[in-house]
Amino acid sequence: MNFLRSIKFRLTLWFLAAILLMLAVFGTFSYYLLKRSLVRNLNDSLRDRFIELASSTRFDGERFFFNATVGELVMFYDADGALKQTLGPAIQADLGRIIELALVGDKAFQTVKRAGGSAMRLLAGPYNAGGGGDRPQKRFALVIGRSTNDIVSVLAIFRMVSLNSSFLVLLLAGAGGIFLAGRTLKPVDQIAETARGIGESDLSRRIDVLTDDELGRLAATLNGMIGRLEEAFKKERQFVADASHELRTPLAIIQAESSLALEKTRTQDEYRRSLELVSQEIDFMSEVVGKMLLLARSDSGAETLDFEDIKLKPLLMELAQDVDLLVQDKGLKLELGPMEELKVRGDRVKLKQLFLNVLDNAVRYTPPGGTITAALGRRDGRAVASIADTGIGIPAEHLPFVFDRFYRADKARTASDGGTGLGLSIALSVAKMHGGAIEVESEPGKGTTVRVALPLAATRQF
Repeated sequence: MNFLRSIKFRLTLWFLAAILLMLAVFGTFSYYLLKRSLVRNLNDSLRDRFIELASSTRFDGERFFFNATVGELVMFYDADGALKQTLGPAIQADLGRIIELALVGDKAFQTVKRAGGSAMRLLAGPYNAGGGGDRPQKRFALVIGRSTNDIVSVLAIFRMVSLNSSFLVLLLAGAGGIFLAGRTLKPVDQIAETARGIGESDLSRRIDVLTDDELGRLAATLNGMIGRLEEAFKKERQFVADASHELRTPLAIIQAESSLALEKTRTQDEYRRSLELVSQEIDFMSEVVGKMLLLARSDSGAETLDFEDIKLKPLLMELAQDVDLLVQDKGLKLELGPMEELKVRGDRVKLKQLFLNVLDNAVRYTPPGGTITAALGRRDGRAVASIADTGIGIPAEHLPFVFDRFYRADKARTASDGGTGLGLSIALSVAKMHGGAIEVESEPGKGTTVRVALPLAATRQF
C-alpha cells in the first residue's frame, strides 16, 4: 500500500500540523514577550541614565559640561527646538514630537534608524539650567540614546534557537508519530490479515479482541458479523442439501417408473398408472420448487406486496370454510373461538397463504377425532390470531427448529404424509414481511398452538 495514502501517514501529518501550529503560536508569543521585556529593560536603563546625566551636567550659559564619562548619544535642544549641543554619533531623524513633549515637562521615547540601518532608542525629557538671582531658569530638552543592537542580537539568537528547536521537535515528533501510529494501527493490520484469511469455505476464524477501545469494539463487531455470515452460510448449505434430498426421491421415482414403463410393452392401464405416478411426483416437485422460489424472493426482498386494510375475522372465517371439507374428510372438528373485530394492513393473498399453511399443519398432524380451534384477539397493540389443535404435538427439543426449512421432527413431521417441510418457514416469512411474528407452544400428545401476531392498521405506518 502506498505510504502517502495510508492512515498512518495522514495521522502523522495531522499530528505534525498540530505541533507546528502550537510551536508557531508559542514561538510568536514568546518572541513578543521577550522583545517587550528587552525594550522595557532598555527604557528603564535610559530613565536611570537620564536622571544621572541631568544631575551631573552643568551649563555655563553657552555649553554643557559633564562630570561623568558619557558613552551614549546625548543631545540638548533649546526652547525653540534647535539643536544646541551633541555628544556622540549624529542622527538624521524627525524628533519634533518628543522634543515638544520634553519642553513642556514630559518624557517620551522614540526609536529611530541611523545611517547603515542600525536603530537607536531615544529618551527625551526636560532639563532646567541656569537661574539664580534675577535670572530665570532656561528650559532645555535633553535627549539620550542607546543602540538597540543588543536587543536585535538577542532576538536573532532567539529566532535561530526557536527555528532549530522547532525543526528538531518536528523531526522527533514525525518519527514518534509514525511509530505511535504504527503501534496504534497494528490491530487494524491484524484485523485485515485475519479478514483476508476468512473465506466462504472457512468462516470459523475470529479476530482476536485484545483491547476494550474503539479498535476492540470494531473487532468485536466484525466477529459478530462473521458469526452471522457463518450461520447464514450454514443455513444456505443446509437448505440446498435438504432441497436436493427432497427432490432426489421424486426424481428417482420418476426415473424408475419411466425405465420400467419402457422395458417392455405394457397395457394401457399400466401406462396410465405409471403416468399418474409420474404426474404426482412432478406435482410434488413443482410445489417444492414454487415454495423455494417464494422463500428466495422473500429473503432477497424482491417479493412484492399489495397492502390494503384487511379485516381478520372475515378472513379467518373464509379460510375455515375453505378447509372444512378437508377437516371433515379426516374426521376432525373445526371450531371458531372468540373473534374480535380487528383490522390489519397487509397483502390479502399472502396472509391467506400464511394462515392456510398453519391450518394445513394443524389438520395434517391431528389424528381423527381431534379438534382445531381458531381465535382472534388483541395483545400489546397487535392482532393475535391463534390456531390450536389436539394433535400429536412437538417435542420440546424440536421446537426451536420448527421454522427451519425442510425440518421435520420424528413424530410431528414426516415425509410420508405429503408435507414439504416448508409450510411454517413460509408462514414466518410472510409474517415478517408484515412486521409480525409467530410463536409456537406444543406438548407431545396434547397438541400445538400457533399464534400469529400482526400490527394493527391504526398503529403501523406504510
